[in-house]
Amino acid sequence: MQTLLRNIQLNFVTDAIKLTVGNLSLKTNYIKLKDEERFKERGCLFKKEHSSLQTHFDLTGFDDCQLLCFDEALQFEEIRYYRNYQGAPFSFLISEPYVLLLPTSAKYPIHVFRSIEFLDYPSIPGVYHVFGTDAEKVDILATNPHRFYISEYGVWILPDRNRIDILNVIYEKALNANNTFLCKRIEIVKAQLLSLPDYKKE
Repeated sequence: MQTLLRNIQLNFVTDAIKLTVGNLSLKTNYIKLKDEERFKERGCLFKKEHSSLQTHFDLTGFDDCQLLCFDEALQFEEIRYYRNYQGAPFSFLISEPYVLLLPTSAKYPIHVFRSIEFLDYPSIPGVYHVFGTDAEKVDILATNPHRFYISEYGVWILPDRNRIDILNVIYEKALNANNTFLCKRIEIVKAQLLSLPDYKKE
């Protein structure tokens, strides 16, 4: 099970901060964070749901970040810091059931952390448009929906060449990753869309 977004509250000794972060349930004991880059700017909450004692967090190639570990009662246990050194292989083995990945930032007073709380799930139109994987976004664009959301704040674009620009960006990423299957899929979707009247307008 995967829920793309979740509202949480970080409780400190003297204050609290509300955040909307990614939310992923870990069914296996290994995760490569590079595959979850869509959440690297906002952070992501991982919940262990596998039976292994530890979860293997592979941070190779990921941006500098911090991993906050919480117990079953959502009380803060410890923090692990990661610094990317020229993309060298690196990983953590973590036993706590909840791990919150956050970008490195001075706005989080880690030294006075206490706990985390779950708030309600946000109702965000087009959440899969914004936070889906690149392959999911291509599949959504292939259906040519009336609105394609480009922001969690409800910003969307109509069928026009702006969507082709989005596909071009995803294509470059797929090309750099040698993802030939996704590249071919994008070429097919672009051809389909460019045959429609709305995409021929300048």
